[in-house]
Amino acid sequence: MRTAVLHLDDALTPQARLREAVCAGGGREIDCRDLGPELRLWTRPSSLQRLRDRLAQALPAGEGPMLVFAGSGDFHHITPTLVARALASAGEREITVVHFDNHPDWVTFEPGAHCGSWVGHVARLPGVAKVVTVGVCSRDIERPEAEGADLQLVRDGKVELYAYGAESGVAQEIYAAAGRAWPTISGLGEEAFAAYLRERVTTDAVYVTIDKDVLRPEDAGTNWDQGRTSPDLLAALVRAAADGREVVGADVVGDWSAPAYGGGLVNALLKRGEAVLDQPWRPPPPEVRVRNEDVNLMLLELFEGVGA
Repeated sequence: MRTAVLHLDDALTPQARLREAVCAGGGREIDCRDLGPELRLWTRPSSLQRLRDRLAQALPAGEGPMLVFAGSGDFHHITPTLVARALASAGEREITVVHFDNHPDWVTFEPGAHCGSWVGHVARLPGVAKVVTVGVCSRDIERPEAEGADLQLVRDGKVELYAYGAESGVAQEIYAAAGRAWPTISGLGEEAFAAYLRERVTTDAVYVTIDKDVLRPEDAGTNWDQGRTSPDLLAALVRAAADGREVVGADVVGDWSAPAYGGGLVNALLKRGEAVLDQPWRPPPPEVRVRNEDVNLMLLELFEGVGA
């Protein structure tokens, strides 16, 4: 699997070891920071299309599977573009998208795309069997309808959600939509859950998307509230999801960066207001932020060895 560092912000520019490792392995860096402010948090279709056009040139599907590091979790809505690329590269096969995150990212947001709305776009792409979301601790799943969750995805069997623990407060309406109660990581135990996850991937090809806010606060510094997954558990679950299957692509977001909002004055102000309401008011400590590179290097090595 080839690798790219996609610069939409300055989250990855200080990570010299990661950048050197990517380039030494034949990967590349793609600078799209001029698009970053208008894409950050949410964006309109025209702005997203400009990124698609850039990536079509920089990462043609004919080059095969790609692992893309893309900076802050505020940009998770680029994942549908990367999944579409992976589908084009994979041919006629169906794929399962395995999604590690502290948030479900399944809200409805139209027109355009939000970092919390991309799951619905991916789940409905032709060729995607389903999205399996793992590790959520966010209170978003305690009141899904109030948070704008698209529960039709659950009813249609296009999304499965496995919270970290029952203390996450998975709402009964989610279970009602699914027609059953889903197990949690803590409920089954980490080893048993890894085996369970392996069985929930029912295709022979998989795409993996990771938001590092799924990790514990001591393990990574992000722009969002964080979960309870350790790096070792994350690695074990990625291996389980990929076991005996081809990994047709992957992306990693969740590295903290100082936000810069664009897309016009009104949109920038709206984004800033949303961030004040939804995100921590203080950045993570510097000593935690530097651990982001260690996790990225671990994931780089991990994806070099997973898949059929």
